[in-house]
Amino acid sequence: MTKRRLLILGPSFRRKKDEGPLPAFERFDGLFFRVARKYLKSVRDVDILIMKDDLTLVGDKTILAYDPPKGNKWSTQSLPKTVLDEGRKQNQGILDQKVRSGRYGEVFIAMGKKYAEALPDFSKYNIKVVFPTSGGFPRPLLLFY
Repeated sequence: MTKRRLLILGPSFRRKKDEGPLPAFERFDGLFFRVARKYLKSVRDVDILIMKDDLTLVGDKTILAYDPPKGNKWSTQSLPKTVLDEGRKQNQGILDQKVRSGRYGEVFIAMGKKYAEALPDFSKYNIKVVFPTSGGFPRPLLLFY
């Protein structure tokens, strides 16, 4: 049996302002999300987790109400150590359930380094992790196409 792949998308400053609730994958509208929506339409072996503003992970179909981004620019947002630690603790439980099931062969992380600090250490999962370390257009998302 072919193993599935897991895509973890970071929070996005840009989001759809629709009044009604939307699935998390539709609510956020940053570059990574737009590229992922475009290329993952026909892919069946990729599951998606999305990091919310509070640095916790939710499934792509989790319904979210509109919540405006904090501040004027995403790059100036500060992430206190306590928020990172709490997010990492909660994300540990979520990823333990998802990744330890053994159904994933690869995890791709598409987010900035400061947000990735809210993710636990993946070395204990014995799984290939792809985390691009340079900026620019998110071409590595094409790995899932």
